[in-house]
Amino acid sequence: MTNSHETNSGHKNSNGSLSSSAHMIQYALLGTFCHHGVSTMKALTLLLLSVVFSTSLWAADMTPPPWNKSPELESLVVQLKNKYNSDELFTVEKRKMTQVDNLSYFIRFYDKPNAPEYKLLKAYLWGMQLAHSQSVNQQIQTNITPWFCPTGGKLGGVSPNIKNPTQFIENIIWEALEQDLRLKPARFKNYNGAAAFMSTSSLIQYGLQTKFPCYNTTPESHRLVGFNY
Repeated sequence: MTNSHETNSGHKNSNGSLSSSAHMIQYALLGTFCHHGVSTMKALTLLLLSVVFSTSLWAADMTPPPWNKSPELESLVVQLKNKYNSDELFTVEKRKMTQVDNLSYFIRFYDKPNAPEYKLLKAYLWGMQLAHSQSVNQQIQTNITPWFCPTGGKLGGVSPNIKNPTQFIENIIWEALEQDLRLKPARFKNYNGAAAFMSTSSLIQYGLQTKFPCYNTTPESHRLVGFNY
C-alpha cells in the first residue's frame, strides 16, 4: 500500500506565487507613477485599485465550474425531491429535513435562491469549505499527514465575493453522490431510502477523501462507516 501524500516542503502555494507576482507588479506600478510625477495620494489610489483588480482576477480564475451531473445523478435528485415531498414520511425524517446538515436540506434548497433556507444553507456550506481548507492546509504546513491530500500540496483559497463562493464544496457533494451511485446503485432504495437523510458533513468528508486520496487504496481503518470505496 503506497502513501501518495508528499510533504509540503517542496511545494509552492499557488496563492503565494500569485501574490508575489502581484506584489512585484504593484511595486513597479507605484515606482512608475512616482517617476512620472503622479502625486503620492494618486499613486496609492491607483495601487489600491490594482490590488483589487488582481485579487478579483485571481478569485475568478480559482472558481470551479458547476458540476455537470450525470443522467443517473439527475434521476436521483428527482427521486429524492419526490421522496421529501411525500406524505408518508416518518416523524424522525421530517425532523431531519429541518437540519441544515442533512442531505435533504441541501437537495431541497441548493437551487432555491429566493428561499430563506437558501441563505442558511450557503452559510453552512461556506463554513464547511473554509474549515476543511484551512485545517488541511495547516496540517500540511506542519508536516502532519492529513486525512485527505489535495493535488499540488494545498487547497487554494476562494474569495467570498465571487458569483458562487461555495461552488467548490457543492461540487464535492455532487461528486461524492456520483461515486456512491457508481459503487452501490441501490443505496438510496435500501432500508426504505434511509440514505436520503444522511449527514451532509459526512458526505463532504467522503467526497474530499475520495477526490484527494492519500493512498492508492484507502486503508480499512481510514474509511468512513456507511460509505463505499
